Amino acid sequence: MGEESNLYMASAVISLLAFLVSLHYCFTGDPKSEYGIYPILILGLLCLAKSIEYYEKYTYKLSSNR
Repeated sequence: MGEESNLYMASAVISLLAFLVSLHYCFTGDPKSEYGIYPILILGLLCLAKSIEYYEKYTYKLSSNR
Protein backbone atom coordinates (compact mmCIF):
# COMPACT_ATOMS: atom_id res chain seq x y z
CA MET A 1 0.00 0.00 0.00
CA GLY A 2 2.97 2.33 0.43
CA GLU A 3 3.61 2.38 -3.31
CA GLU A 4 0.04 3.44 -4.01
CA SER A 5 0.25 6.36 -1.59
CA ASN A 6 3.51 7.45 -3.22
CA LEU A 7 1.78 7.46 -6.61
CA TYR A 8 -0.95 9.68 -5.20
CA MET A 9 1.67 12.08 -3.88
CA ALA A 10 3.45 12.16 -7.25
CA SER A 11 0.11 12.84 -8.97
CA ALA A 12 -0.63 15.65 -6.53
CA VAL A 13 2.73 17.29 -7.21
CA ILE A 14 2.35 16.98 -11.00
CA SER A 15 -1.15 18.45 -10.87
CA LEU A 16 0.07 21.30 -8.69
CA LEU A 17 2.85 22.00 -11.18
CA ALA A 18 0.29 22.12 -13.99
CA PHE A 19 -1.70 24.65 -11.96
CA LEU A 20 1.40 26.78 -11.40
CA VAL A 21 2.25 26.68 -15.13
CA SER A 22 -1.26 27.84 -15.99
CA LEU A 23 -0.99 30.68 -13.47
CA HIS A 24 2.35 31.69 -14.95
CA TYR A 25 0.82 31.76 -18.41
CA CYS A 26 -2.17 33.77 -17.20
CA PHE A 27 0.07 36.44 -15.66
CA THR A 28 2.81 36.58 -18.27
CA GLY A 29 1.26 35.17 -21.45
CA ASP A 30 0.14 37.27 -24.35
CA PRO A 31 -3.24 35.87 -25.44
CA LYS A 32 -4.28 36.61 -29.01
CA SER A 33 -7.85 37.38 -27.93
CA GLU A 34 -9.41 38.53 -24.71
CA TYR A 35 -10.99 35.09 -24.21
CA GLY A 36 -7.75 33.21 -24.77
CA ILE A 37 -6.84 33.22 -21.09
CA TYR A 38 -10.08 31.68 -19.75
CA PRO A 39 -9.63 28.08 -21.00
CA ILE A 40 -6.12 28.01 -19.53
CA LEU A 41 -7.40 29.42 -16.25
CA ILE A 42 -10.23 26.88 -16.08
CA LEU A 43 -7.82 24.04 -16.85
CA GLY A 44 -5.48 25.32 -14.13
CA LEU A 45 -8.28 25.37 -11.57
CA LEU A 46 -9.24 21.83 -12.51
CA CYS A 47 -5.61 20.80 -12.00
CA LEU A 48 -5.63 22.47 -8.58
CA ALA A 49 -8.78 20.56 -7.63
CA LYS A 50 -7.23 17.26 -8.74
CA SER A 51 -4.06 18.08 -6.82
CA ILE A 52 -6.06 18.59 -3.64
CA GLU A 53 -8.00 15.40 -4.29
CA TYR A 54 -4.85 13.34 -4.83
CA TYR A 55 -3.22 14.82 -1.73
CA GLU A 56 -6.29 13.90 0.31
CA LYS A 57 -6.12 10.34 -1.02
CA TYR A 58 -2.39 10.26 -0.16
CA THR A 59 -3.05 11.26 3.45
CA TYR A 60 -5.91 8.76 3.69
CA LYS A 61 -3.73 5.93 2.42
CA LEU A 62 -0.99 6.86 4.89
CA SER A 63 -3.41 6.91 7.81
CA SER A 64 -5.06 3.62 6.80
CA ASN A 65 -1.67 1.84 6.62
CA ARG A 66 -1.10 2.25 10.36
